[in-house]
Amino acid sequence: MFSPLPPVLLMLAAVGLALSLATGGLLQPDWALAVLLAALLARHSLWPWILPALLVHDLALYWTPWGVFPLACLLPAIVLSLDDQIGPGLPQRMGMLLIVSLPMLQYGSGVMQWVLTLLLCAPLWHVLARIYDRQYA
Repeated sequence: MFSPLPPVLLMLAAVGLALSLATGGLLQPDWALAVLLAALLARHSLWPWILPALLVHDLALYWTPWGVFPLACLLPAIVLSLDDQIGPGLPQRMGMLLIVSLPMLQYGSGVMQWVLTLLLCAPLWHVLARIYDRQYA
């Protein structure tokens, strides 16, 4: 069954990337990164859709593929392994969110922008997880 959610998420990430590029001087969260990480944490099977978008995000904002993308590539395998070993849970996903988003600080984002991105990612992730729970229940 085809879900319209991945293309919608990619469109939201593209709009978020445009917002980040258009208003570069304002203190705001990284909208695209929050949407993409929330989708990846909500359903790790979305990696074929999300990882190329994260690569485009890194190339557009950081001018290098070595931003969030390399750690995000490890995220689906780590989340799947942790889910198999100790069960799906909030603590390991929060830890992965913190670790994967840390390169933001290295590539010019301030601590406030990083915190705003994390604060935006958490409710998006919750909403996406609820949508997928309803869809597959």
